[in-house]
Amino acid sequence: MKSFDVVVLGGGPGGLTAGMMLTAMEKSVALVQAEHDDFGGVCLNRGCMPTKALLKAATAYRYARQGEKYGLDLSAGPVDLKRLRAVADADLDKLKGMIQGSIDPSPVTIFRGLGSFQSEHEILITKNDGSSEIIRGEQIIIATGSESVELPFAPFDGEYILSSDHMLKNTELPERLLIVGGGAIGCEFATMYHSFGSQVTLVEAFETLLPREDAEAGKALADAFENQGISVKTGTMIEALQVENGQVVVKYKGSETTEIVDKVLVGVGRKPMVAGLNLDAAGVEVEKGAIKVSPAMQTSVPHIFAVGDVTGGLMLAHAAEKAGAILAMNMAKGANASLDEDGVPRVVFSYPEVAAIGVSEVKAGMKSFTMSPVPNGRSVVDKVAPAFVKLFAEEESSVITGAIIVGEVATEMIHELALAVDNRLTLEQVGNTVHAHPTHSTNVVKAVHHFQYQA
Repeated sequence: MKSFDVVVLGGGPGGLTAGMMLTAMEKSVALVQAEHDDFGGVCLNRGCMPTKALLKAATAYRYARQGEKYGLDLSAGPVDLKRLRAVADADLDKLKGMIQGSIDPSPVTIFRGLGSFQSEHEILITKNDGSSEIIRGEQIIIATGSESVELPFAPFDGEYILSSDHMLKNTELPERLLIVGGGAIGCEFATMYHSFGSQVTLVEAFETLLPREDAEAGKALADAFENQGISVKTGTMIEALQVENGQVVVKYKGSETTEIVDKVLVGVGRKPMVAGLNLDAAGVEVEKGAIKVSPAMQTSVPHIFAVGDVTGGLMLAHAAEKAGAILAMNMAKGANASLDEDGVPRVVFSYPEVAAIGVSEVKAGMKSFTMSPVPNGRSVVDKVAPAFVKLFAEEESSVITGAIIVGEVATEMIHELALAVDNRLTLEQVGNTVHAHPTHSTNVVKAVHHFQYQA
């Protein structure tokens, strides 16, 4: 039996980062990766990167269709999703090659197959052809990621009731698309398919889009969507989805009326991928469907750790990557550091973009300020809506504790405020920083100044 200092289950941002760092610190590391996926996890294979590639195409198409606003005479023919998929796949191949290029020269040992526990130190690796082998790890990291959540009354069928995985493989543009779930997944796909020409209805059970974020920001995004022509139904529940004659009949809870659509994207969230790990064999505890861990990512078994989506919490690639780096240092140095989730940016690549950091509501001893969207020089010449900016700060010290932006390049602008939150900078410190003109980032300093001097 082959034995290693560390066995890592999963080659996504968390597992790959931890494994490669531990290898660099002269630990013998085995990395177990499923055969059906390339390294990079959900983010690279079925999440962040393919959606951003298609959203960039959606942005280019939107600009082409709106060329007259800029004094340009452009033509934009119908969208060919097969062609867009081919371009996106080429981009992904480059990124996969970059990851593989970093793995190949390292001493990490790669095993392809599905890993499951045989005991608290032994991992069974099963290949697609049925063959298997058992390896041993002095320490083990579980980093198996997450998977899409189904509606209990309408499971995925891959043709009409679709997950985000299915939509990324879709090559037919639906005339009418219903999206269930107004979180990051739903809002990004609403932007994408509306830009491509579909009639999009976005349904969210809570009263605002992005229900985990500030309600004012969620309303600002919903208003922007409605102005673009996306139908937004918040505070709305789906009762039934029935496939009939190549279409989907939608029944809303509490309503006698129905709606007919061509396809339904279910984006109600993701759940930790723990099925098949045989965690009982190792004594690893699960709580509410996620692997139970301490702040230092240690499971109920002291030498077994878990990182990323499989632990619940923030299901973000950059959070998993940072947590993986922290975990590697903990394991190598015997430390107990943890990831501060308040310091992790939360971003949505919709149009307009949304980005948040830190707290999302006023807590005891805090205050907030919402800047009324006022055009600045850059928004005028770019011909985009002015940004929504909301800031949170401690009442006495004016230390910035959170922020949310809805607007152009919000996902880039948020990092200034992430730095502020992470380093406990005050409104005065950020406000004293000179911002170049004309930029969208001046919205941040303008909001800070208004917050400082509000009556």
